Amino acid sequence: MLKNFGQLLSKKRKEAHLSIPELAKLAGLPEAHLVAMEEGSGDLPTFDTCYRLGQIISSHSGQMFVLQDLWQALRTDKLGTSQTS
Repeated sequence: MLKNFGQLLSKKRKEAHLSIPELAKLAGLPEAHLVAMEEGSGDLPTFDTCYRLGQIISSHSGQMFVLQDLWQALRTDKLGTSQTS
C-alpha cells in the first residue's frame, strides 16, 4: 500500500500544476501506473521512478526536496507494510 507516497505525489503534482497525463508523459510512465500510485495501489516505484517524478515536479514548480520527500513517504509506506505483514 502506497498511502503516504500516493497522497504526497498527488499533492506535489497538483502544486506543480501538472495533470496526470502530462506527468506520465514527461516521466515516461503509463497513465494507469501513475493513477495507481496516487491511489495508493500498484507496485512500489523504484528509485529511478521517484527521481524522475521528483525532478519533473521540481522543475515545474520550483519546489525543493521533492525527491527526498517522495522517497521518505515511500520508506514510511514500506515500513508500515513490513510491520503489518
